[in-house]
Amino acid sequence: MPPGYPSRVTSAASAPAHRAPAPAGNASRNAASDVANSKWGERALRFGIGARGFVFLVIAYLVARIAGGALGGKTNDSASGPGAAQAIQKQTGGDVALVLLGIGMLLFAVFCLVDSVRNKGGDDSEAKRWAKRGLSLWQAALYAAFGIYCFVKVISGSSSGSSGHSNRRQSQWSAEVLRWPAGWFWLGALGVALFVVAGIQVYRAVKRKFRENLEEYRMSPRVRSIGTGLGVAGFLGRAGAYALVGWFVLHAAIENDPDKGKGVDGSARMLANSSGGPTLLWILAALLFSFGLYLFVEARYRKI
Repeated sequence: MPPGYPSRVTSAASAPAHRAPAPAGNASRNAASDVANSKWGERALRFGIGARGFVFLVIAYLVARIAGGALGGKTNDSASGPGAAQAIQKQTGGDVALVLLGIGMLLFAVFCLVDSVRNKGGDDSEAKRWAKRGLSLWQAALYAAFGIYCFVKVISGSSSGSSGHSNRRQSQWSAEVLRWPAGWFWLGALGVALFVVAGIQVYRAVKRKFRENLEEYRMSPRVRSIGTGLGVAGFLGRAGAYALVGWFVLHAAIENDPDKGKGVDGSARMLANSSGGPTLLWILAALLFSFGLYLFVEARYRKI
């Protein structure tokens, strides 16, 4: 036996004890699983989903107030996330409710991060899985920012802010885009993209794709039926909101008029002043309200 042979055998035998550290992807998946599988972690994530549903209920209420403007139901609060926060803060105990909402939004942002890590997409293609992860990360950033906004509103002690101010900022943004080289093209592309997103929401509603995220084995037939109905109506409402904004953004690009390139609130107010607009807004408000209720069902039965 050559000199040194036993030491080589010993070294080879001990090699498995010095394994390379787990990849960062596995570590993040393990951390996400630890959060989702813990009792209080799961409850916190479900609270975040429910908080998102509450926001949509308030937005639906504000859209209904805009639709009822002719009946004296006008509101200066913007039909948007920040507008919902302002409307909540104006109520008795509003600051406490806004703190809870802020916590809920941050928890929903955490849920989106957990979902982006754990969602393997089943039989989806690699491109589709990455698209879903990208959407989850975008939602995480959006709702985290909204949660921080809620806390800032409480700390500042101000419930000021109006739809007019929000719409002016959106018009200024549209005007800035129109000043870009071929700005009408980029604004028009945004309008088309919003219609594409609306189409995706319609597809999810018609095909009941949202049910894939629910633990239906835990649902009674009646709850499953109610949840499906609310989900179909809710996703159609989301489609309507995206299409409404996309329509006016396209008009802003075609007519080179930044005043028409606004968000949901500004678009809803312009629609309210058109023939048949209030009726369409009442329908939109009802559908968005359904989406808020659906999110309560999702908070209870969502796959975490």
